[in-house]
Amino acid sequence: MAQGSAKIRIAHAEPLGQGARLLRLERVDGAELGFAGGQYVIINTGITLPGGKLAKRAYSLISSDAEQRAVEIAVKRIGAGPGSNVLNDVAVGAELEWSGPWGKLRLPPGFSGRALAIATDTGITAALGIARGAAAAGAAQLDLLWLVESDDYFVSEAFVRERLPPALRLTVAGGFLPVGHPERAERACALAADRLAAGPYDAVLCAGDGAVIYPVRDRLAALGAPEGSVLLESFFNNPMKKSL
Repeated sequence: MAQGSAKIRIAHAEPLGQGARLLRLERVDGAELGFAGGQYVIINTGITLPGGKLAKRAYSLISSDAEQRAVEIAVKRIGAGPGSNVLNDVAVGAELEWSGPWGKLRLPPGFSGRALAIATDTGITAALGIARGAAAAGAAQLDLLWLVESDDYFVSEAFVRERLPPALRLTVAGGFLPVGHPERAERACALAADRLAAGPYDAVLCAGDGAVIYPVRDRLAALGAPEGSVLLESFFNNPMKKSL
């Protein structure tokens, strides 16, 4: 399917702990989405922000590539954030608009090597999409490292394990330093370096806190990761945006 806008319907919704919600979405026209694991869509919540812009938010698709007509996203409620609150409260059957799929955080078609996914915080949703996409392709070997503050921060470890392919090796660094902690990036770099030493890996895909995953990329490159083999998707704290 070509990238572009489409109408979507909330087909199913259920709570994920106290501060998140799982939504199952389908295109109103019944067409396939045409996404690959690790990609995301941008949902127009219909809320107008101060200044006149519409609140549009990106959400990774956590479904398997094997199903293209209905997809799942997990939405964390973030304070008074208009986007996350709309999607945590919207009724089943409601229709919204989305665009996509977007994003290059994905294993290339036909990839048959060994890959490592590193996720911080809510970046686990992208990692889930990558893992389930790899399983659907039946080709890649994938290890997953998740750095998260607590089991109730977003989705639970049990939620993640239920959706991961049985052969995938998941390591959860629970009790990880909170967002903004001055030692957070260095701690993540050390954990990533340990995982790289257990490799080798043909590809590394990182998602989550930009203040963490960019230093992780640089550390892995210094340790000999092949040039261009580390891909990033910053969910927040994107240093590239700040430099513009």
